[in-house]
Amino acid sequence: MKTVKSYSKTPLLLSRICAVSFAIFVLASCGSDSDKPLVEAPRDPAGTYREYLSDIRRQANPSFTVLTKHIRRWQTVKDSVFTCIKRDTLGSDHSALREECVRLHDSVRIEFSRLILSRPRTYQELLALKGEFSPYGKDEELHHAAEDIRPFFASLDNRPASRGGKRQVLAKYRALLSETLQKGIHSREDLTAYIGKEDALFRAFLTHLYDLDGENTADIMRDTERCCSQLFLAAEREEITYREATLYLAMRTNRRQIQNMQACIDDVRDKKVKTSAQAQAYIWMLVQPYASLDGFFLTLLSDRERKQLDRMAAQTPAAFKALSRTLQSESARLDELPGMLMEIFIYTL
Repeated sequence: MKTVKSYSKTPLLLSRICAVSFAIFVLASCGSDSDKPLVEAPRDPAGTYREYLSDIRRQANPSFTVLTKHIRRWQTVKDSVFTCIKRDTLGSDHSALREECVRLHDSVRIEFSRLILSRPRTYQELLALKGEFSPYGKDEELHHAAEDIRPFFASLDNRPASRGGKRQVLAKYRALLSETLQKGIHSREDLTAYIGKEDALFRAFLTHLYDLDGENTADIMRDTERCCSQLFLAAEREEITYREATLYLAMRTNRRQIQNMQACIDDVRDKKVKTSAQAQAYIWMLVQPYASLDGFFLTLLSDRERKQLDRMAAQTPAAFKALSRTLQSESARLDELPGMLMEIFIYTL
């Protein structure tokens, strides 16, 4: 499976993503030029791109639907232009032609940045944009592999969360991580056992999220990352497959992202966030899924998870307004965040 293999080549990165509730990061979405043009290759690729640039410069203030149509057309033109250049490897001016097309490509990106920021955007639109242009969306093999694993994650909802107060939960969490690092992961049974136990502890951890202000959980973040790396060590030893390691960790991350996001929104709604330090931490935790979930992770979401994510995306602006009041600062920049993240995503295309 090409897409899974491309992710399994970066186990350290994926394991760091999987320490999701304890660290803030940005995972850039990945894209690649298609080797097959979506339209007939132009005889004058630079002229074709120049004409498209001229057309897009005439656009202004598009709705999200119109914007996605323009981006889809851009991807078609881009594929055609750069496929033509790849074929023309013997031309004496090939290098100059490619440089010109790259400059035009950068100019088109700048124009799309302008169009994105020409009006307020929403978090639902941001997620839709990432999903629409995911290079993995039509990968049937990936979808089938995810469906084979999905019943395991669905079964976790039927298991109770770990019990205990904050200190007890943190102690149990540290004990699980220590035990896992000591024994290692050597089979699919070990893998699912670890994820199941950790999931119960993570849900309990989230019930105390508002009460962790000033709590040092750096060791939990570090050891969680090391435990996730154990899966890829098992894959190297051929005790599990790289596909299993990659998909289980990615789907685990999706589940944790959604759980963490829901806990944040619930805590803000219930007015459990009292201090500026808490408000800043909650803002970062709410931003995290929008910044880090790329096309691969979005493709692995179940229909139920996608609906949950969309629902929370609609609730995010209100949560940010409440957190801004706690910070006693204006929320204008947070209002601009969906557009800014869409702009960043455009630069991956």
